[in-house]
Amino acid sequence: MGFLGFKKKKGKDKKEDGKGPGGDVVGEQPSQTGTTTEANVPAAQQQQQHQQELQKQDHLPPQSPPQVQQQQQAPPAATVTDIPVGDPAFAKADVTRDLVKKFISDIWNRGELDLIPQVCSPKIRFNGNTGLDKIGHDGFARMVATIHGALSDYHCEIHSMVVENNKAFCRLRFSGKHTGDLLGYPPTGRVVSWMGATEFTCMNGRILKVWELGDMKTLEEQLQLRAESDFHAAR
Repeated sequence: MGFLGFKKKKGKDKKEDGKGPGGDVVGEQPSQTGTTTEANVPAAQQQQQHQQELQKQDHLPPQSPPQVQQQQQAPPAATVTDIPVGDPAFAKADVTRDLVKKFISDIWNRGELDLIPQVCSPKIRFNGNTGLDKIGHDGFARMVATIHGALSDYHCEIHSMVVENNKAFCRLRFSGKHTGDLLGYPPTGRVVSWMGATEFTCMNGRILKVWELGDMKTLEEQLQLRAESDFHAAR
């Protein structure tokens, strides 16, 4: 009896320890074969997987931060509105344009010689192929008076004008009625016209230099033909 009782007590102790008859822990499932964990993966296989991950990353295109991409973008092109309103070059061009218009419309077309000191420098120099080159206010005033004496209703028309700072370039058309001696030709009473190109140089708010090249051949042909026509008509 005592031997059997000892056995039973020992078996009871085994049950209390949580172990079954085979020595397994009661309530725990045996580990499944074939389950892979990081602990039981060979080192060579782990290294191979790591190399494959690095190769995948090498094939991905590089991504630049947004701020770097913005710095690489080209700056926008400047527009007309970006130019300062008070730019001295634009102000000087406006003064030059106004002087040339007054020079032609008021002095040459209207014959207002009293405006010469306001528009022209005291050292104004007029050079051209008319043979009437003059220097200074008085000389230029005599030149204007001579042209108006030879061509009544004299008119100078601006066909085009290009202004750059203190210089202006104009394509002009001259016309008038031949009522006085001009280039050695007596008056014919006929209307003549010719083209010309003129360069203006301004200094200190007034015109300093005028360089003019007129189509004098066309003008002389008109004066000569009409003079000969009048001569034959008089005979």
